[in-house]
Amino acid sequence: MRGLRGPVAVVALVLLVAAGCGKPAPRPDGGGGGVSPGAPSGASSGASGASSGAGAGGPSAPGGAGVTEVRVSVAKGRVVTASRTVKVHRGATVVITVTSDVAEEFHLHGYDRELELAPGRPGTLRLVASVPGVFEAELHHSGARAFELQVG
Repeated sequence: MRGLRGPVAVVALVLLVAAGCGKPAPRPDGGGGGVSPGAPSGASSGASGASSGAGAGGPSAPGGAGVTEVRVSVAKGRVVTASRTVKVHRGATVVITVTSDVAEEFHLHGYDRELELAPGRPGTLRLVASVPGVFEAELHHSGARAFELQVG
């Protein structure tokens, strides 16, 4: 059994690297939209009332069970969100709103969903958490980690 430890580690490393950043793959939620209704793919919504600064909110379920809202704000390279871990049930709808003071790209790993951010304009990503697991949400240009999505 000890002789398998090295090859297993290599295979695990290859799978980890292959699952990293890349072009979006078919989405596990099966949905066509991922941003605000009517917005082009990867576009920001421009909606007012989005989070900014210390007022950034975290997971909540307004308007009904099964919908989790996550607000992320980025200012001067600092990520602000109510919680670094967001836990949802499989099948829940997750709405992520990200606002940055600089042009940035938000990426939710595992679901391979990306969102181009324009300075000061909130971008919204909506998905159904259909794949169980733990997924990192990060900002590509800065490399900053926004939060971890746990689907169970």
